[in-house]
Amino acid sequence: MGPSREEVRSAIDALPPMQAQVIRLRDVLGWTSEEVRNALDLTETNQRVLLHRARAKVRAALEHEMEIEASS
Repeated sequence: MGPSREEVRSAIDALPPMQAQVIRLRDVLGWTSEEVRNALDLTETNQRVLLHRARAKVRAALEHEMEIEASS
């Protein structure tokens, strides 16, 4: 079974503010890269780096939660 919405939300909430904003807009709300860049006044490179870091941290947090659940 995959992570719950609450686990995903908690992982996103734990991110640095700009990473959280970018991942929410892109992956939760489905905004395009261009829309995110315009709304947050980011360069293409900065938006891409923020999104990559956010996704990696969320993935790691969720994997950690799944390992804890599997071991209990």
